Amino acid sequence: MAGKYSVETSQSASTSSFSPIPVVPGEDLTKVVTQFGSQIVTGSGLIQEQNKIFCVLSGNLNFTKPNTFWVDRRDNKYIPYREDTVIGVITQQYSEAYTVNIDASTRAVLPTLAFDGASKRNHPNLPVGSIVYCRVESTNPDIDPGLSCMVESGPKKDWMTGQSLYGELKGGHVFKVSLSLIRVLLNPNCVVLEALADVIAFEIAIGMNGWVWINSEMAYDIVLVSNAIQKSENVSKNAIPAMVKRLLQTRPKH
Repeated sequence: MAGKYSVETSQSASTSSFSPIPVVPGEDLTKVVTQFGSQIVTGSGLIQEQNKIFCVLSGNLNFTKPNTFWVDRRDNKYIPYREDTVIGVITQQYSEAYTVNIDASTRAVLPTLAFDGASKRNHPNLPVGSIVYCRVESTNPDIDPGLSCMVESGPKKDWMTGQSLYGELKGGHVFKVSLSLIRVLLNPNCVVLEALADVIAFEIAIGMNGWVWINSEMAYDIVLVSNAIQKSENVSKNAIPAMVKRLLQTRPKH
C-alpha cells in the first residue's frame, strides 16, 4: 500500500454504505475518504500531498475493510507503487542486480543483495526465467522501479532457510488475472480461496501486478485451483461455492 493518512473527524460514516465511485486524475478525494474514519490507508491510484489525498488514475474508487481505499484501473495496466507486492520473472542476470519483468511499462531492478541475510559471498543465484515474489521498494519517473526481497518490518527469516516471506517461487504455476480480481483475492475473506482451502492444501502468492502463483503436492490440484480462481471473476459471489464444488467433482479420488 502507498501509505497512511490521519485526520481528526467528528464522526465517521458507515463503510457498509460505501459504493465504488468513478474518479479521474487530479481529483481531490480528501472529503470522500476521511468521512469513513481518522486512520486511512491509501492504496494504488492515490497519493498524499500535505493534508490532501488526490487521485492519479482513472477508474473507480474502491474500499477494502478495515480502512483501505484504492483505485481500480479501467485499462487493467499495472503501474508500480511503493510497497506493492509483485511477482516477476528474471530476464537478465548481472553481478550486482537482476532485471525483472513485472508486467509494467518498464523493467524493474532487483539488487542481488536485496534478500534477508544476503552478503557479497552468500546470496541467491537466480538464473534467467526464475520466478520471484518481492515488493516494490522505490519508484521514480526517471529510473526503473526498484525491487526488494527484504522484509521492511516484522519478523525476518534468512533467505537460506527457504522460509523467508519474499524470494524465489519454486515449482508451481504462474498465471495472469485482472487487477480487479487481484483485489478480491487479497481480501482476507476471499470466497473462492476459502472454498478451495477447505478441501485442498495449496500455496499461493498474489502479486498486485496481476500475477498469481499456485503450488500444491498434486499437479491436478494446481490446475484445479488455478481454474477456480480464474472462473470466479465471472461468477457471482454467492455462486462461487457451487462452482468450486463442481470443479472438485472432477478431482481424482485418492
